[in-house]
Amino acid sequence: MNRANGYTCTVRTRTGDQCATCQDEARYARLDAALPVTATDDGTCPGHTSPCGRAAMPGDPYCARCRIASQRDRDRVIQEWEAVRDAAVATAQAQEAQEAAPVRF
Repeated sequence: MNRANGYTCTVRTRTGDQCATCQDEARYARLDAALPVTATDDGTCPGHTSPCGRAAMPGDPYCARCRIASQRDRDRVIQEWEAVRDAAVATAQAQEAQEAAPVRF
């Protein structure tokens, strides 16, 4: 489902999974939900890893510095996940290639 406009995607892969774009959006939504940020009552930034105290950006609980730190951490987590996924795919493809090779008698 596209979060921006509420459109529900009907595209499916051969296995019945969501399209790649929707899978990415769902992963980002899970990452965002895993680390909820509670806005402060006084309009200051709660900090990304420790209390910050700077003025929060309008419509965002973080100040600019903590928002950038948060995005860097999220990007790092995504890159680590993609590296693990790519290694698993490469391993599976190597095993499939060995299985598909003709057997010599």
